[in-house]
Amino acid sequence: MKKLAAVLAPMAFILTACVTADGTGTTAGNTANGLAMTAVKVGVQAKCVTEINNNTYWKTASKVLTETQQSELQTEVCSCVADKATTSVTVADLAVAAMDKTTQATLATKIVANSLNACVVEVLKN
Repeated sequence: MKKLAAVLAPMAFILTACVTADGTGTTAGNTANGLAMTAVKVGVQAKCVTEINNNTYWKTASKVLTETQQSELQTEVCSCVADKATTSVTVADLAVAAMDKTTQATLATKIVANSLNACVVEVLKN
C-alpha cells in the first residue's frame, strides 16, 4: 500500500502541474490553444504572402506602387489576415490543427481565402 501511495502521489502532483500552468490560473488547455493559434498565424502569414501576388485586387493596385510601398502594404495586408484568423477559427479547429500539420495547412488556406480580399480592400482604403 505504501508503494502505491509513493507512486500515486508524484503522479497526482505531475497531473496538477499539467492543469495549472502558472499562478494566474492559465490552464494548459489555454496555453495549448495559444500555441496552436500562433502556429496557425505563422501558416497564415506564409500562405498570405504566397497568395497575395496572385490576388486580382493586389495585381491592379501594385502596378502604381514602388517596391518599398508594395512590401509595406503586403506586410499590412498579411498582418490583417493573420489578425482575422483569431476570429474565424474555433477551438475545435485549433485542437485538430495542433495534432495534424495537414489540417493546419488546410486551415491556413481557408483563413487566407476567406479574408484576403477584404484585407486588401481595407488596407488600400487607408
